[in-house]
Amino acid sequence: MHHIPLACFLSIIHPPEIQFENAVLQMTPIDKSKCPYMLDSSDVSFQLYTKYNPTIYQELTLNDDESLFASHIDFNIPTVIYFHAFMESASDGSSLMVREAYIRRGDTNIIMVEAQRLEAGPWYITAAENTWYIGQYAARFIDYLVSRGLKLSNTHLIGHSLGAQSAGVAGGALTSGQVARITALDPALPLFDKVSLEQRLDPSDAEFVDVIHTDMGIFGFPGPVGHADFYPNGGKSPQPGCNLEVVLTQQLLLNKFFCSHWRSYMFYAESVVRPESFVASQCSSWQQYRTGKCASSPQVHMGFGVDRNARGNFYLITHKEAPFSIE
Repeated sequence: MHHIPLACFLSIIHPPEIQFENAVLQMTPIDKSKCPYMLDSSDVSFQLYTKYNPTIYQELTLNDDESLFASHIDFNIPTVIYFHAFMESASDGSSLMVREAYIRRGDTNIIMVEAQRLEAGPWYITAAENTWYIGQYAARFIDYLVSRGLKLSNTHLIGHSLGAQSAGVAGGALTSGQVARITALDPALPLFDKVSLEQRLDPSDAEFVDVIHTDMGIFGFPGPVGHADFYPNGGKSPQPGCNLEVVLTQQLLLNKFFCSHWRSYMFYAESVVRPESFVASQCSSWQQYRTGKCASSPQVHMGFGVDRNARGNFYLITHKEAPFSIE
């Protein structure tokens, strides 16, 4: 028997975890770089939702044709693959909000990448390192789906925070071609400003990469990382409705820290249901936008309804609570 590090042993038996508000906290981190021979399938799974199974997922497994062909997946409609954030799971937080928005559309296969044990709190450094393994494993899974009929031209990867970095890794690691689109919802900054491009999101990871920045320089990556980068309310904290006097009175502790960071997926989920929302103007800076200097520049929709030919930086203002889009 090989000597198995404690973390890997715990990976097999699942380390004890607690739910704090809607965050998953674990006793020990599972570090995939130290447990390379561990079964990936026990740490990352893929959950399919469609209009035929909107609330109870069907599990899909790499190289398992039986579960694939028994599922409700339809390769003739768009497929969204969603990567959740640090301390989240595939059934709450950003995952739940984005999934429910697509279910309301009723025209999409939604595959949630469940990696909560690799993204558990409070182990951010390990979770950040694990994004590489999640992305690599997801790429193998997507390549497998392509070999069974998935069209990359109709496939859209979406990720929030660390999930956006995983989506970038997955897009860059595909061997079957290039995915049509990656949407990054406030891609994570801490530990990602010094890594190579293959370890994080960049425009080469998909034919079209669009980014929604809401907490730049704190939890979110600063500056442009896609073909089209959107900066609602300047892209920084505090977003409207996230100022201290508002969040301090709220019961949820995590919302005080993550309110602005979380706005990115709230905006996106709203755009899925209302694609003609969130009109943004191309502009060189928030300052220029605020002073009306970009009033006649090109406009596109932020989020689901974006024009995939959009290039550059786009600014807009939102309401401070849902519905956020200013019509």
